[in-house]
Parts: sequence; structure tokens; C-alpha cells
Amino acid sequence: MRYQDQVVRSTQKALDDVCRAALSVPSDRLEWIPMGDARSVLSQMQEVATAGTWFLPIVRDRKPPEFDEHARREAIRLRRSFDTIEKCVEGARDTTSDLCRAIAAFPDDALEDEMQLPFGGGVVMTMADVLGMHYWNMVYHLGQINQIQLLLGDREMH
Repeated sequence: MRYQDQVVRSTQKALDDVCRAALSVPSDRLEWIPMGDARSVLSQMQEVATAGTWFLPIVRDRKPPEFDEHARREAIRLRRSFDTIEKCVEGARDTTSDLCRAIAAFPDDALEDEMQLPFGGGVVMTMADVLGMHYWNMVYHLGQINQIQLLLGDREMH
């Protein structure tokens, strides 16, 4: 199996898992913010819904994204347009599908190419690592959503 195929498989599973977990949170708790400092389930799913559009040009065009104030404001505006969990799930499925097609088509001989990304003040990653960023991000948010479920008393595996 090609590395890209494994990343696609893992990404699609992470998408299913995070969507199932978010859809299992009671509707009256989707905007609850644990301890007043964390992010709500809706906020996290808004990011999941739009992150594929952020990662797609990085994978497809192999160039880092703009990370200026205008880009940040546009990302926030786009996220806020996903105002229900159902819209977030639909958006996440659409954008992740597009991204997975780009990952599957990524050439083997470019996996070790490096790129500097603007996150965290600048980080250098191989394209192999970049291909897995959306997967990593969704698993990260899955853990946060699962923690919210536990805080709400939900001990069921979703």
C-alpha cells in the first residue's frame, strides 16, 4: 500500500469518528464551553468543516498558505457560516473528500520535499507530514469532543 493511500484511509476514518462523536452530543450542549476556557463542540466542528479547504492548496499546489490578518479573518468568517453540527458534518465530508483526492494523487517522489509553514512562528515539515495534518487535526478535536462528552456524563463509546 502506498503511504498516500494509508493517509487517505486514516483521514476518512478520523472524519467518521469525529462526526459520529459530535453528532452524539446533546443539541443543547453543542455550544457549551467547559470551564469557560475551552472550545465548544460546535467551534471545533466548524474548524473540522473548513480545515480541508486550508490544507488542500498546500497539498495540491505545494506552497504554504497566506497567514496574514486578512486570511485569518476570512477563515473565521467561513467557519462561522457553519452554524449547525449538521452543516459542519456536511462541510467536513465535502472538504475532506476533495483533500483526500489530492492526497491520493500526490507523487511518491515528492514525499520528502520540505516546506516551511507559517504555523507556530514557522515550522518546516516534509510533504509526507503535511499530508497527515488534516488527519492529525481531526483526531485532536475528536479527543476534545470525547472529553466534553465525559464531562457531560456520557460514558458511551460513540
